[in-house]
Amino acid sequence: MAHDRTGTGRFVWIKTVGTADDQLETQWLVGRGYLLESVWFPKYPRSIRRGDLLVYYAAGRGVFPAVVEVRTGEVDQRDHPRYPKRWPWRMAVRPKAVLPDLGDAPTLSEVGLNPLRLRRQSHILLKDDEWERFRDLFLPPADAGEGRAAA
Repeated sequence: MAHDRTGTGRFVWIKTVGTADDQLETQWLVGRGYLLESVWFPKYPRSIRRGDLLVYYAAGRGVFPAVVEVRTGEVDQRDHPRYPKRWPWRMAVRPKAVLPDLGDAPTLSEVGLNPLRLRRQSHILLKDDEWERFRDLFLPPADAGEGRAAA
């Protein structure tokens, strides 16, 4: 079952950032800090709503460096800083938990996700048990609403 809006009011998604050909740098915020304010999609993201959480997946790196919250339900067309034609749809986000060094980020194997599930997907809905594993690895047990390294 997917992590639904019951109780939390939000869905939790994995959102791919970067590409296999243009991977996030180890110190990814240096060149891509804009990802803490906005996130882009190749198609209009009909299912994502205000308050949903996005767990960033660094394409080609196999790690999850951040959790952000969607700030608004509005989707606009704003040029992506690197690929305006590839990702024309943008949503505003705010950081919840950020690991500036990819070496500190949880890996696919730690979370137990099949990498084939993430291939060629802009975003995928997490199941309850998957979100629980992320939360246990990424967020402190005392308060799952704040990250261990908030921006």
